Amino acid sequence: MNQTEILRFMTQLQHPFFDGIAAVLTFLGNEEFYFLVIPLVYWCFSKKAGFRLFYIFLLSVTVNSFLKITYAIQRPIGVEGVHSLFISSAEVGSHYPYDSFPSGHAQGSATLWGYLAYLIARPSFWVFSIVLVLFISLSRLYSGLHWPTDVVVGMILAVIILMLAIYLQSKLSKLSKKVKWMLAIGVPFVIIAIFPEEEGIKYAGFLLGAGLGYLLETKKVKMIISGAIIRKILAYGIGIIGLFALQIGLKMIFPEALLFDFVRYAFIGLWGLLGAPYLFVLLKLYKSEQNITTSKGNVSV
Repeated sequence: MNQTEILRFMTQLQHPFFDGIAAVLTFLGNEEFYFLVIPLVYWCFSKKAGFRLFYIFLLSVTVNSFLKITYAIQRPIGVEGVHSLFISSAEVGSHYPYDSFPSGHAQGSATLWGYLAYLIARPSFWVFSIVLVLFISLSRLYSGLHWPTDVVVGMILAVIILMLAIYLQSKLSKLSKKVKWMLAIGVPFVIIAIFPEEEGIKYAGFLLGAGLGYLLETKKVKMIISGAIIRKILAYGIGIIGLFALQIGLKMIFPEALLFDFVRYAFIGLWGLLGAPYLFVLLKLYKSEQNITTSKGNVSV
């Protein structure tokens, strides 16, 4: 059975009930969902774990976008016998519809949930994460938006990136402050040099703002995440409002140019890792001037 036949079989299974489930799974692999989850870890559970999750995830989606544009494989949308759903979830890339390989939903969800499973280190959460990633990935076939190889390669890439990141994270944490500053500034501009497309420039700006924000936060703000649920809820709500206000507001204000996309995403990164923590401390939702530690299998709060 070739890939087209697999997709024809999968899309023939479409039913209003299953379509609803697929819609939820599609959202769980969208950018908006990641915007909600990753800040939650950083603002409400552990700054160190949240920063690592953010950096690993963003590098993963950068690799994904680079490969999409490099290979420029057309999506199966419009192929005879393949009925595609939720096409708007596939139209976000700058090279649509020639951006099928590898699947961003498969790679992004595997990176996110794989690293969370590593942090939490509980067998039940590992099972939950693996099952969820498989369902999100299969939903892309059910929805007729990706070829099977797109999904398989996306998951494999996520596993490789996670293994490499977990191996390197302890080594990188031992680097001097000077080297960390150099990496925070240098890595985004290396990405721009290698990947001077819309996605590469946006992600580079995001990484620059977040990297500088994290280093400044650990030096100037030193936020301590409260154990009180109500304080976490208030902090998260304020942070998310600011995040989406910058995302939407700056897009309306700035001209449509790649330079301003870079600046806009840099501001969003700065807000998430520096501006929001500063505001939480200023509003006395969280305290400061203490260290937070994170150990494998135990995310400190």
